[in-house]
Amino acid sequence: MSHRCNNSLVVVALAAWLMSPCASAFILTEPLTSASAHHRTIHHSSVDSIIDGPSNGNGDSTLTKICHILQNLQKDLLANPSKLQPILQQHQDSSADDVELSSENVVKETLLSTRIPDLQLQLNRTRTGPSTIDGAGRGLFATEDIAKGELITCYPGDALLCEYSELEIDDEEEDGFDEEDIDFEDEDYYDEEADYVEEVVLWGEHVDTSDRLEEDEVFDGIVAENVPPLTSYAASVDDVYSVMGMPILDNNPAYYSHFANDGAGHIAIQTGVDDAARIGIEEIISSYVSESVELSNALHKPIADGLHLGTFASKDIKKGEEVMVTYGPDYWMNFEGG
Repeated sequence: MSHRCNNSLVVVALAAWLMSPCASAFILTEPLTSASAHHRTIHHSSVDSIIDGPSNGNGDSTLTKICHILQNLQKDLLANPSKLQPILQQHQDSSADDVELSSENVVKETLLSTRIPDLQLQLNRTRTGPSTIDGAGRGLFATEDIAKGELITCYPGDALLCEYSELEIDDEEEDGFDEEDIDFEDEDYYDEEADYVEEVVLWGEHVDTSDRLEEDEVFDGIVAENVPPLTSYAASVDDVYSVMGMPILDNNPAYYSHFANDGAGHIAIQTGVDDAARIGIEEIISSYVSESVELSNALHKPIADGLHLGTFASKDIKKGEEVMVTYGPDYWMNFEGG
């Protein structure tokens, strides 16, 4: 995903449309249900129905190996809790040090924020380069033919955004439940009525401390240096976790998912208030979704029960073709150019 220039996106109008009953007819990606005060530009493109199932090509065999690696790492971490200390220490140093998690959730956070060593030796199917989309900066390109359903690359968890609903945790405590009994995979866990969300940003061990951003920089960027928010390079794994890839870490083709662009972003970026009033919000959203889905040839999808996020081909992709996903209207509704 590449940061884009200033735009006149109609945030208020899109927000009003997204809350209307007719919105469900067009939205293919579920918006992140966060009541956080921070600006959010996280996108989804995990539409299971687009992929009928992985093929038996290179991406399929590599996916099987990655799943086995992650499952073995999961077992090892559960058997050796001392290896979870780096993530636990970050929790203790954060403002959300009162949030208690089960070992399984800490293991998940550890693996989501891990780049598997030497994975590029097995997963090397893409490169970055100037996007074919005007003004989009860098894009992601296939270096070989990739069949529909195959794994293309992985989404790096250089930083992991965790959003814990404190209202839910408080309710559980009041009812006599232990926080460790909370199932973060349960769709009922995330309370859309919550007016407060405890946020934690966790960094992968592979990210040098000198490259780690302050929390405000993660959400707001560094204006003086024209550095966009790290959330501009984020994708949701589930209602609690979002992985964020750092654009400066660009030498590992096994983790290039964050460079995939949305081919129809220009519709959202170039739409002004006058256009919205003249054309109509429903028509704008419909045009965006239709073109974005038409141009997209890939989507992000959790693998190994959510221990990693992969990007899969939703159509056959030819060598040299740009890999594109659809970010969804929710991403562009919250988008800010720099």
